[in-house]
Amino acid sequence: MKASDLLVKALENEGVEYIFGIPGEENLDFLNSLKDSKIKLILTRHEQAAGFMAATYGRMTGKPGVCLSTLGPGATNLTTPAAYAQLGAMPMLIITGQKPILKSKQAGFQIVDIVDLFKPITKYTRQIVHGDAIPVMVREAFSLAIEERPGAVHLELPEDIAAEDSIDRVFDVVGFRRPDADRLAIQTAVNLIEAAHMPLLLIGAGANRKRTSKALKQFVAHT
Repeated sequence: MKASDLLVKALENEGVEYIFGIPGEENLDFLNSLKDSKIKLILTRHEQAAGFMAATYGRMTGKPGVCLSTLGPGATNLTTPAAYAQLGAMPMLIITGQKPILKSKQAGFQIVDIVDLFKPITKYTRQIVHGDAIPVMVREAFSLAIEERPGAVHLELPEDIAAEDSIDRVFDVVGFRRPDADRLAIQTAVNLIEAAHMPLLLIGAGANRKRTSKALKQFVAHT
């Protein structure tokens, strides 16, 4: 199968239901592969809107929201949503297009080093340089997006890589265990709270995760 077909299959394997984004020349193979999939494309008028929709989807569901753009200036419009998701602990996957990397007829036209651009504002950013690497890269990206602390991840799919033949396979989705806090540290916190005369709770954006918000509500009700 084509690498773009494999990418769509890997996303389906991760349970992706929606992709928010805008078509462009460099992601047409991916969009053609998306036509026959279970994933629904939500067309937006601007890449930044697609990014915020994906981040909000991640915040509300706990599953990575996925957004799509073409290369260069289109991809740079996703930097603000990426930072928003990263700072707010919202799992999201950004997929951007790129000019062919094996040979290019247009030299450096509209090419921006998006991978380096996203390094400070994502947990993981990689360029796909071979179609057969897609399954492991998608699995790694999703795993990192939802692990503590959740955040944004990014994959860049060059135009020529999207069109190449790849092996039809995906990796099993494996869960993970969240780390437990040290019992002595918890007891110390309990003692301080119980001894407080006017306790004040400062709740950050990290409390938006389902298990955290549930425990927090129980704590507030109990105390």
